[in-house]
Amino acid sequence: MTPADLRTVARRLPTGVTVVTGGRGGETHGMTVNSFTTLSLTPPLVSFSVRHTARIRGLIESTGGFTVNVLAAEQAGLAGWFADRNRPTGADSFLAVETAGAPAAGGVRIAGAVGHFVCRTVRLVEAGDHVIVIGSVEECEAPSSAEPLLFVDGEFRSLPGRPAGGTSPGPGAAG
Repeated sequence: MTPADLRTVARRLPTGVTVVTGGRGGETHGMTVNSFTTLSLTPPLVSFSVRHTARIRGLIESTGGFTVNVLAAEQAGLAGWFADRNRPTGADSFLAVETAGAPAAGGVRIAGAVGHFVCRTVRLVEAGDHVIVIGSVEECEAPSSAEPLLFVDGEFRSLPGRPAGGTSPGPGAAG
């Protein structure tokens, strides 16, 4: 098994797309993350992973918090912008981005996102070439009912807002 094999299979798993923001004022930074997940309802915990060298890691460590913006399907351009390593850094990377406030925990809320999680950092766990960031959710909201942005097979996608069809195998079925 090679890293390329792992990437080939993992890219088939659809994920939600978020922009995690950290820092304050002129030192605010954001990056596109599709490894975001909820960990626990009680206590309310979330996590995502970033490379050891990611700029946002240092900001999260220094401020002790971050904001996760769950992007809407029509925000694929923002996802691409915050994934571009050649974009301006700091507050300049937000000049053309409509924001909706800067929580005390750090980062900014992005206007039009389908959801926001404002978090205090609980722990950073070293894991291979990445760090898993675990945060305690201080507040969250779903200000938009728009469809969320998804990432699968190396592309941003959206899905119709309908439940998936099919039937479950039921109790006792082999699986």
